[in-house]
Amino acid sequence: MPSLQLTNPGDIKLYILCIMQNVGYPLSYSDINDLSLYDQVISNMDFIAAFNELSGSGLIAKGEDGLYSVTEEGSFIVSNLKSEMNGYIRDRSLNSALQYISFRKCRIKKNAVITQREDGRCDVRLTLCKDKDTVMDLSLTLDTEYQAKKMAVTFSERPEMVYSRIISVLSGE
Repeated sequence: MPSLQLTNPGDIKLYILCIMQNVGYPLSYSDINDLSLYDQVISNMDFIAAFNELSGSGLIAKGEDGLYSVTEEGSFIVSNLKSEMNGYIRDRSLNSALQYISFRKCRIKKNAVITQREDGRCDVRLTLCKDKDTVMDLSLTLDTEYQAKKMAVTFSERPEMVYSRIISVLSGE
């Protein structure tokens, strides 16, 4: 979890623009939202307000394919706008973008397997593999099948977020 959450509207907009520019190709609204909320630097409500302002002011644009990208004006802002939080914003946005790109581009395969135990509890095993190398192999024993299914679905939908948060927590961040 991050040590600092952005609350200044200008910083939040800069953060979103930096993430989008760091990824370097058009993204869906859902992907931009996930990336922006990835390490909890901004809240969902702040994201929605900032995204709408960025879109309304022409700093990001929606293409015919339904994907969003940073406009030339938005790129100019990213390059020239200064903020007290500039270094922090750029570091955090780059980290989120790199995690996203590495999982998507490297075609890391995810797998979630739930096994029912005789005592009614469930084991859930979450794995990430790149080619033939195992990147993550995590097994948990849970009290209910519902918990196991919920974790498996979250992992299947957003493995990069789960992986990143596990690394952050175990690293003491």
